Amino acid sequence: MLCVIGGTKVFAQKTTFEVSAPSVVEVGEQFRLSYTLNKQGENLQVPTLKGFDLLAGPSLSTSMSFSNINGKMEQSSQFTYTYVLEAREEGEYTIEPATITIDGKEHKSEAIKIKVIKGSGNTQGNTNGGNRGTTQQREERGSASIKKDDLFLKVEVSRKSLYVGESLELTLKVYSRVNLADLQWKKIPAFDGFMTEEKKIQQIRLNREEYNGKIYDQAGVLQQLILFPQHAGTLTIDPYEIVCLIRQRTTGRSGSIFDDFFGGYRDVRVLCESDPVNITVKSLPETGKPLGFSGMVGTLSMNTSISTDTLRANDALTYKVVLRGNGNMKLLNAPKINFPHDFDVYDPKITKDVTGTSGTVTYEYIVIPRYAGEYKIPAVQYSYFDPKSSTYKMLKGDEYTIRVAKGNEASSNAGEAALQSFKKEDVRVLGQDIRYIKSGKSDLRPKGIQYFATMSYWLSFIIPFVLFVIGMILNRRRIKANADLVRMKSKTANKMAQKRLRAAAVAMRAGNSELFYQEVLNAMWGYVSYKLNIAASELNRDNINDHLTRRGADAALIQGFIDVLDHCEYARYAPGANQGEEMDKVYKDSISIITKLDKAI
Repeated sequence: MLCVIGGTKVFAQKTTFEVSAPSVVEVGEQFRLSYTLNKQGENLQVPTLKGFDLLAGPSLSTSMSFSNINGKMEQSSQFTYTYVLEAREEGEYTIEPATITIDGKEHKSEAIKIKVIKGSGNTQGNTNGGNRGTTQQREERGSASIKKDDLFLKVEVSRKSLYVGESLELTLKVYSRVNLADLQWKKIPAFDGFMTEEKKIQQIRLNREEYNGKIYDQAGVLQQLILFPQHAGTLTIDPYEIVCLIRQRTTGRSGSIFDDFFGGYRDVRVLCESDPVNITVKSLPETGKPLGFSGMVGTLSMNTSISTDTLRANDALTYKVVLRGNGNMKLLNAPKINFPHDFDVYDPKITKDVTGTSGTVTYEYIVIPRYAGEYKIPAVQYSYFDPKSSTYKMLKGDEYTIRVAKGNEASSNAGEAALQSFKKEDVRVLGQDIRYIKSGKSDLRPKGIQYFATMSYWLSFIIPFVLFVIGMILNRRRIKANADLVRMKSKTANKMAQKRLRAAAVAMRAGNSELFYQEVLNAMWGYVSYKLNIAASELNRDNINDHLTRRGADAALIQGFIDVLDHCEYARYAPGANQGEEMDKVYKDSISIITKLDKAI
């Protein structure tokens, strides 16, 4: 009864038929070709093995395992058919799928490709699947000094010539023909002139690979980065330095065959250094550069939409801009949209779904029309540079017509202080029950005396007229001051910066470094934008020096401003070890610089 139940569980499993072999071997090297199943099969048919000699096989090995999960007994089996082959000729060969019959049904394996190279000619057989060299090879390598070709680091870049703002991918790989036991990082390049973003590697895997006509038993990727050059010129990626721990086998002095059993191992530390890499970075062309260029380099598409085109005054609508593309997506600036003056517009909610250099950035604007009427939101324009065609391109959204009906008048005054008047009946004389008889000289006049042409008569005309004129003058000054947007924005620049820095302080206390640096950047750029009355989209690191110099700021103060910007941009994607101390320093520096700029300009 138990056998029937166990058999039912095994045959209820999904059938798997897998093939494995090394991807690269040398001429004359012996290796294993294995077919693995999870069920017993029959009539295994292997295709013609062109380019290889069959030395042995097939040999069948079987393994079974049991597991008990929550009181439920489960059984699994594995059947492996192994062939021993020897590579005969150089070339790239494809072993076609093998077939086997299981429960009366034919199953096929995957095809597998094997590359055969000339190699060193020192092959003694590798029947373990190609993960390590033979014992004789390891002993020979351990007895001699480790050559550069046997162990080295290589930095590979996706391109060596690109435009400013364009991205390249860097891959650090290790190649080893010796027994590599461990890796210890010693020096990572500073990547001066680049902004970096690391691609996470879940686990370092060392596999068998061929490079420059040699087979390396342990080769794999150690680090992958995306680099964004920040200025034109020849930028150098300095060498990596890694300490490699090599495990070498030692033998006894007698040379007896028993030394293979009783010999020990020693660990040798070897410093590996990669070669420097030079990258040529080209400036973006000035010819055809559109006004208000966004700074985006890559490929881009844009969609715009609104939540509704008909609403009442003081109700809200959502204006959405979606940018999709490939390039420096995380550095995109918000598009400049010319909303009608009667609309209240809040800072956009920014949503970024970016992996590496590709993804989507969404800007959502909350817009509230205050008065009834028909308004037009003009089509938004967004420019970018296409490095493939070496030209600037302009994207254009849709134009929208908004119809605003009369809303609730009470809502238009929401949040404002209401002015109230008092009636005479509300005025009370408190704490007095008796009015005393007034003594002394009185102002009583006999009935019938004329009031016309008296001093009081003329003052009753002059005083209201003077007050009216003064009120008109003050009102005109107030209207003129409110109309002077430059002056108003300059006065509110410091308040806006303080608000952003308070938000940055909250993020710093919460340990949210990315939000902290974003708020500091918003505070710095927003302050300069308001103070100089220049749209934030028109400001960048290249022209801020000229703008501040024209307004009277000294060179040291301007350099301090730019240093804070650079530090924030770098720390957002490559935070340091002591994030708390760095954020505190950036916070204090930004307050000091804004205070000095407020006095200077």
